[in-house]
Amino acid sequence: MDKIKVLFKKISKNFLSFTVLLVVLGFTVYTIARALESDSDSESSSYSNDAEQKLTSEEIDKIIEDLKISGNIDNIVDKLDEIIQRAKLSGNTALQEYASNMKTYYELKKQLESVKSLIEASKKKNSAVASVDKQVSKILSVNTIIEDLKGAVSDEALLVLQSLNDEDAKKLQDLMAEIESLVDIKDISSLTVQQRSLLDVIILSKLIDEDMLDGERFQTAQEALSVAVTILESYEKQNYNPEEYDALVTGSDEFVKLGKKASTVLPEQVIFFNGHFTMKHAPIMYDGHVLLAIEDLYQYIDANIEYMYNNSTMVIQSPNKILEIVSGKNVAYLNDEPKNMPVPILNFNDTIYMSVEFFAEAYDISYKYLQKNECFIFYNNLVQVANVSIPNQLNKD
Repeated sequence: MDKIKVLFKKISKNFLSFTVLLVVLGFTVYTIARALESDSDSESSSYSNDAEQKLTSEEIDKIIEDLKISGNIDNIVDKLDEIIQRAKLSGNTALQEYASNMKTYYELKKQLESVKSLIEASKKKNSAVASVDKQVSKILSVNTIIEDLKGAVSDEALLVLQSLNDEDAKKLQDLMAEIESLVDIKDISSLTVQQRSLLDVIILSKLIDEDMLDGERFQTAQEALSVAVTILESYEKQNYNPEEYDALVTGSDEFVKLGKKASTVLPEQVIFFNGHFTMKHAPIMYDGHVLLAIEDLYQYIDANIEYMYNNSTMVIQSPNKILEIVSGKNVAYLNDEPKNMPVPILNFNDTIYMSVEFFAEAYDISYKYLQKNECFIFYNNLVQVANVSIPNQLNKD
């Protein structure tokens, strides 16, 4: 087992070299072929009498084709040894170097396949080996990310992904795991427009937030992201009838009049993916952050909500969590540990409001907050409870 780990470590260390080598192979073959044609014109008199020492362009093409169709690495290595020897005899250093590098690649590839075979044979006996196998598969899948997402994301998003370098592509591996937990990318035809738009949002926002893009690529990503957000907002708005929608907009407009840090937010700017529920209280935006009424947020959480300590504190008890919040304060206590909130707890129209960012993080709900688009998206770990929590009103006044 120790030998396998050492070998795996060695192969992982050199994997980037494999990728770089594969990229340059095509260009190198072309360069060598042209060089050999030139050699043929200028040095034919020197080597015309020794066919065993000279490789023609046609021979090289034939050998390369043989390498492409051969499925046996040992055969490929043998052919490369022949090329190396003939290139050495003919003094063709470019071909000799190319063939030597290619041989190194195939030898390392053979070692990697050996490690994979050993892991496959042993993982049923040792769970630790199964974990190593997962990491090997993860490394090997770096170059398949874009292929896997074809048809699952917009053409604009795919165009941006195709422009990434290898290092940036590796940063998307964890993101791919999250995406695969949300949708079945093996069944692209089954994805809805909403799901495709959500994937655009998740991928493009990560590329933008982590500064992987610049110039025209950045502009393309921003435009594609805005389109995806607009689509999701359109579906969210359809969840409200005209009377409900107008009432929520009116409430949000009332809050805007209360202070300089207040700003407008429309109901569809808070997206509950797949329409888990509609809000009963107007959403509000304060200091660039979206807040929702406690009574709306806790449609997701099986909780008991009470006012305590002379009505200054709201205590929310749910399985494995006790959350204490105080009106006007931006510090809450989750299981007695202090937690900072981006904005304080607010009381508007006799309704207690909480930052949706803090709520999602406290209860492990996946979300995206796109500040530039002023859009908040809940999209995973949402389970609406049958009996919605209602805060205790007894001593509220």
